[in-house]
Amino acid sequence: MKALSIFSPGNIQYIETPLPTLRPKDVLARVCYSGICGTDLEIFRGDVSLVRDGFIKYPVRIGHEWSGIVESVGPEVTIFKPGDRVVSDNGVSCGVCPECLNGEYIKCKQRRSLGTINCWDGSFAEYILIPEWHLHQLPDGIPLDEAALIEPATIALHGLRGFGDMTEKTLTITGTGAIGLAAIRIARILGASRSILSGRKDAKLEIGRHLGADVVVNATRENLIEAVMKATQGEGSDLMLETSAAADCVRDAMKLLRPSGIFVTIAFYPQLVDGFDADAISTRAIQLRPGKSCKDPVQQIISMMTSKGLHIKELITHRIPFDKAADAFRNANEMSATRIKMLVEISKEK
Repeated sequence: MKALSIFSPGNIQYIETPLPTLRPKDVLARVCYSGICGTDLEIFRGDVSLVRDGFIKYPVRIGHEWSGIVESVGPEVTIFKPGDRVVSDNGVSCGVCPECLNGEYIKCKQRRSLGTINCWDGSFAEYILIPEWHLHQLPDGIPLDEAALIEPATIALHGLRGFGDMTEKTLTITGTGAIGLAAIRIARILGASRSILSGRKDAKLEIGRHLGADVVVNATRENLIEAVMKATQGEGSDLMLETSAAADCVRDAMKLLRPSGIFVTIAFYPQLVDGFDADAISTRAIQLRPGKSCKDPVQQIISMMTSKGLHIKELITHRIPFDKAADAFRNANEMSATRIKMLVEISKEK
């Protein structure tokens, strides 16, 4: 089968490799769509801390945002059958340790991330092998192209769960990638009453407005702190979700949040953040929190898509055939003004 791997920074190549071998509880799926994530681009460039710190080692068969159709199943698979439409979790656990047997796959000490850390071969390939306990059925009402966005939506959900109760709160989101924009829609479903979105590209901010942002701020023309204070009548934002990996946004958080406000970041930063006002944690009781793992995030997003009006297909800005995917990595910067989600079509839906 044909697959796409990164062998070193800037070196991305197609390879021919045998089909994965099915173990008793594995599922082999034909990949239809695979999204290019910001982390994939960082692995290509080599400028992410996960590479520098040795968590990601080359070669890497990238890809963790995907959807497809079951091709074949191992003899002990009971839930899936050929022809099923599926997506997967973004990590693969051993399935036999006490944590896995208890359904706490995220705690598995042998866990491997799909296409990234301790790499399990990712979804930029004609076929992908996934244990059945990490696979999810797609309802008929969710198209396969939009289903490939479920994974970034789970990351947005992970960040938003870090706030706890969002009812009647004002949320500021920095970053207009797929995760930040998906968070706009999900936050409203979770009860946030108002959202402020900050980014640097007008086209992406306009999509954010369509997705439900009440206020959009172009950070190249407006001061984000002043804009938030104006939108909140000088009170400051209750919550801030940082998805951009921009150091300025981390620094701004300490000033645009109201006293006892909550700051959550789910970005990976290329450099350490200098000039961070740590005193605000004490003087203004700003709370720094991580995202919060939640049970079955993929199923939660699927439920929101089928019953809560979560529609995120608008995030697909570029559609790319598989044989042009390597060029998309090399030329990604040229599309930065409008690029949100580049979706690679690896095989036709049948």
